[in-house]
Amino acid sequence: MIYTITLNPAIDHIILTNKPVELGITNIYSDEYKVVGGKGINAGVILNNLESNVQAIGILGEKNKDIFLNKFKEVNLNNKFFLNPGSTRVNYKIKHLVSHQETELNGMGFETNQKVVEDFLNYLESHLVEGDIVIATGSVARGISRQIYKTIGNIVNQKKAILVCDATNDLLKNALEAKPFLIKPNLEEIYSTLGLEYEENISFEKEKELIEKLQNLGAQNVLLSKGSNGSLYFTADKKVYQVGIAKGKLVNSVGAGDSMLAGFVHGIDKNLEIEKTLKFAAASGAATAFNEWLASKDEIISLVDQIEVSIK
Repeated sequence: MIYTITLNPAIDHIILTNKPVELGITNIYSDEYKVVGGKGINAGVILNNLESNVQAIGILGEKNKDIFLNKFKEVNLNNKFFLNPGSTRVNYKIKHLVSHQETELNGMGFETNQKVVEDFLNYLESHLVEGDIVIATGSVARGISRQIYKTIGNIVNQKKAILVCDATNDLLKNALEAKPFLIKPNLEEIYSTLGLEYEENISFEKEKELIEKLQNLGAQNVLLSKGSNGSLYFTADKKVYQVGIAKGKLVNSVGAGDSMLAGFVHGIDKNLEIEKTLKFAAASGAATAFNEWLASKDEIISLVDQIEVSIK
């Protein structure tokens, strides 16, 4: 079983307008829609689309849980979310269609009840078995310890399961103590996590140096996401793979990184060779980027053979 964890889900309320938004007056908008989100939820949907055995787990606000539960039912996603008093955060994204600018108002959401966190952790511990994969990804809601991914990692290790972590700053740094099998940062996230000042356009040697710092802190394998420049995969035994990109029109980058991670985990789950696994990762990320929401299996499969993978 693959478990994808979301401890700070969100509802994105998208507002579309042709006119600039002004403060202090009544503004009129042309259209709106809502999207449920959370990095673990996104990864869970992609894995489910790829027909992996997956369950999305985590914590939801009790007051506005239905939009999530209805979506899970619609896409047939196996899930187990623990309900916390209050509401899951709502992020308002105002998209100005003329200038293509976006203004965000991000909500805080519920304050987490510690009993809910304990129930969640007990559920994970009681269900994990050897060989399972746990994806701990994204931010965490208010009231949840910044050590939570390390705690999850310790449970994973005790059960002889596999930990995958996609987080930043102290959440990731603490998780590294549990020696995750895989992390998937971009360069900015690496600099931030290591407490270093960000540098652009660095050399491959500098990239290797940064990855080695992460591996010295506990990361086994690192999938370095480089956006339109593809990705680099640094293995525990010091091999480096260059991963190319698929061709297509960017529609929406939200969820692309989560899809990439899901594609990689799908490859691990199916015991694919590393080159094929990396192709699935890149194809999954691209297919979502070329869509309004998350990619289907057919859309992902159609891009796999476009991806070039080579030893660097």
